[in-house]
Amino acid sequence: MSRAKQLSFLPGLNFKTASASHGGDLSRGKRKTARPIDPKQALHVVLRSSVARGKNSMLQAAHAKNIHHFIQQIAKRLGVRIYRYANVGNHLHLLISVPSRVIWQRFLRELAGGIAIIVTGAKKGAGLRKNKSQRGFWDELAFTRIVNFGRDFKKVCDYVVKNLFEAAGVPVKKLLAQGMEILTIQENGILVGPLG
Repeated sequence: MSRAKQLSFLPGLNFKTASASHGGDLSRGKRKTARPIDPKQALHVVLRSSVARGKNSMLQAAHAKNIHHFIQQIAKRLGVRIYRYANVGNHLHLLISVPSRVIWQRFLRELAGGIAIIVTGAKKGAGLRKNKSQRGFWDELAFTRIVNFGRDFKKVCDYVVKNLFEAAGVPVKKLLAQGMEILTIQENGILVGPLG
């Protein structure tokens, strides 16, 4: 599969915007580089775990509630704004903004470690690896991409909401292909509009 095809599933991501991306498949086998951060723009974050299946799925009732509460708690404490959030069971999508690189690093470290502990019940500092070839709870480094406000931001918002609906068993692609519109409503009851 070509590199362009692999990256095409993420909205707005192509070779021109790949320099604003970091982690996930993009970092595999490459030298470690600084993660691009822009406190004036949004950040799309994806954390994926092959361990999070079956009883370890992040959508298990107890896990989902605790993960959601945990994310809200650390975001509030660190001053991270969450625009969209989707728990898809084996991966999470967040669309956020962070005030600084230092806050982003703290947020990501606490988020990744805390969720692994919530799901597996592991003790802090106790590794999940059975052998050296395993990475731990998360498959790879968190994928992030800087998202410019405007059209790019709207695309990613819709993408995250589609993932949320699909995790709940709603056949979004099929419904959209049939010409139906899926309206999104914020927690405060305000209608956001149809998914594109």
